[in-house]
Amino acid sequence: MTPQPSITFTIDGVEYSTSERKMTAIALLKLAGLDPGDHDLARVTGKGKVEHRFHDDDEVQLVPNGRYISVFTGSTPVA
Repeated sequence: MTPQPSITFTIDGVEYSTSERKMTAIALLKLAGLDPGDHDLARVTGKGKVEHRFHDDDEVQLVPNGRYISVFTGSTPVA
């Protein structure tokens, strides 16, 4: 079986590569060094609009040169 070529994509502007075609939102957030308990993942279109928002175990179909951003969902301390 021939290995799949790597897919390159960004999360919060940082470039990552994987041979996986599908990953969970949790796995992608951890790859980016983010706490999945405090973040969701969103796919962004070329015009900067959020195309889809992924939560926890949602499966993300990775696309070459895909742009993703983290969305903070945790609590913000109030002074």
